[in-house]
Amino acid sequence: MTIKRVEKLIYGIEDMDAGTRYYRDWGVEELESSSDHAVFRTRVNQTIELRPSDDPSLPPTPDPAKSTLRAAVWGVETAAGLQDLGESVGRDRDVREDNGTLWFADESGNTLGLTVAQPTQTEVDMIPVNVNTTEPRMNDFIEPKTQANPIRIGHVVYAIEMADREKAVSFYLDRLRFRMSDSTKTGGDFMRCAGGHDHHNLFLISRANRNAFDHASFEVENFDMVMMGGKFMKDAGWEADTAPGRHILGSNYYWYFRNPCGGNTEYFADMDRMDDNWEPRIWEESPGFSIWSLDDASMA
Repeated sequence: MTIKRVEKLIYGIEDMDAGTRYYRDWGVEELESSSDHAVFRTRVNQTIELRPSDDPSLPPTPDPAKSTLRAAVWGVETAAGLQDLGESVGRDRDVREDNGTLWFADESGNTLGLTVAQPTQTEVDMIPVNVNTTEPRMNDFIEPKTQANPIRIGHVVYAIEMADREKAVSFYLDRLRFRMSDSTKTGGDFMRCAGGHDHHNLFLISRANRNAFDHASFEVENFDMVMMGGKFMKDAGWEADTAPGRHILGSNYYWYFRNPCGGNTEYFADMDRMDDNWEPRIWEESPGFSIWSLDDASMA
């Protein structure tokens, strides 16, 4: 009866051509594209849907940006779990059912969906590492790659108003049964799905003190693919929002890019994993953004 993962992202955007080109370059599989609808898919069968921002079928958003995420749909383990969570959410707000998905708003006004997850299996090539006398890659070499092919959507991030922080976080913990991993009193709250082990599948940033979508993050195999995927994006003309680096909270490698669909997208790899034995850390001050970051991300 648990949420396992992000199942779908739905964007409303001003420039369908730019949005479609962006996700095509990002490396996810293109299922369909036209002037008013595009759909992409990760290797484990999560979807990214693009629609014009004036499409009347799009749900509302508190984000003032004209191009932004309009809904995040979360995948639930079973149909019984979906019903149970729907009853939990529906105690104090409207819940609408449409074709197997339950729709409602969180405490900040962000539209959410719940549906039964439909994961597929994928093979992930793990590159063995030669260290000192440990030599698993004997008479072998690293094959250069260019474009990334993201495995999955790992997390979504929203900025929220500081005054709404307590009730916003409580909604996800108490009603949707997320687990807290790290909470910084001056920054925000990192939460993970009850059915997963990622350090976070959801991050609510309260220091920004505004309601807006921030970013969606896509897992790739390793540090090399963070770098090679990011270089491909830069060579294709897309603007990086950060240099590559390694986060402190979550410990993952990262590289963020500015998405014409709204907010950013992030390539990430090697994130911390937690189970229910993990004791959430409460930080008086944020420990910072990165363990290290490259000063020159031109990758020429």
